[in-house]
Amino acid sequence: MADLGLSHSHLTTILNALASIDRRLGRIETSLKLPSLSNANPIVSGHLPSAAANPAAGPVPVQAGQIAAPAAPQHNLQQQQQQHSQHQPGPAVILTNPSPTTATNHPNLLSPPALTPLEPPPTGYTITSRATMQEELDAWTLPRGYSMRIAGAKVTGKRKVRWVCFRGGEARHHRAPVDEAVLLKAKAEGRRKPTTDRASKKCGCLFKFEVIETAKDSDVWVLHYPNEEHKVHNHGPSDTTSDPRARKLPGYMADEVDRWLREGWLVSKIQDELRSRGFVNVLNTDLYNRKRLLKKEGGEEQVGG
Repeated sequence: MADLGLSHSHLTTILNALASIDRRLGRIETSLKLPSLSNANPIVSGHLPSAAANPAAGPVPVQAGQIAAPAAPQHNLQQQQQQHSQHQPGPAVILTNPSPTTATNHPNLLSPPALTPLEPPPTGYTITSRATMQEELDAWTLPRGYSMRIAGAKVTGKRKVRWVCFRGGEARHHRAPVDEAVLLKAKAEGRRKPTTDRASKKCGCLFKFEVIETAKDSDVWVLHYPNEEHKVHNHGPSDTTSDPRARKLPGYMADEVDRWLREGWLVSKIQDELRSRGFVNVLNTDLYNRKRLLKKEGGEEQVGG
């Protein structure tokens, strides 16, 4: 001690100051809930690592010229160790793709939102061209279970096209029912059966709207409803196979089907090819009707089968 040039009173003052600093640091660490600084930096706390790691090992010998630091109280050491264990990081969590169950419970996660059946287009719905008006309306209506047909148009000045639901209006006539014996005879002779009485799809639906040109010769159109009662259907959504618009093929696909029919493809083979390309609404009747029309237009020898 004499070699350091410190008196006993000075040494006592330094030790008391170090002990006070250690207690204040302990209170700050407790309030902030941080890992103990005394474990990270033994010089700040004033005691050696061996004593902190193993309190039962006893006091550390003091070499010549070294200032002995007071040992930390036992209850403070236990509290610091508990805080350090609470801040240990947990096991890593690996995120994976959602399972099918998760996708089912949360349909908006992977699947598009479900469409509302018979939902009307909003007022102000924009059509980009008169030439594509039917296709643009079909893109809205067909997935929702209905389609529209033209009921009239104003072609001078600011043009306007009136559209009604394909089930609007009333059937104008019905064929008389065919006797069952006549049908059986035609079937036995291998002849095409007579046309039977078919129920009309028209049911007096009042759903309608107008598509009005925004300015003369602008060829940009917006949708408008005459009144609110014309925004509601009086029937449920239609099956895609019962709506002719839903069964109609795009131009490029219709041309390819015509080529297949002229080459003599079977209707079953054409159906398989259409389904493989995503066209699942076409009926065999549609293909047979098209085949008969091609024969009528181009002659029997130009259409196979």
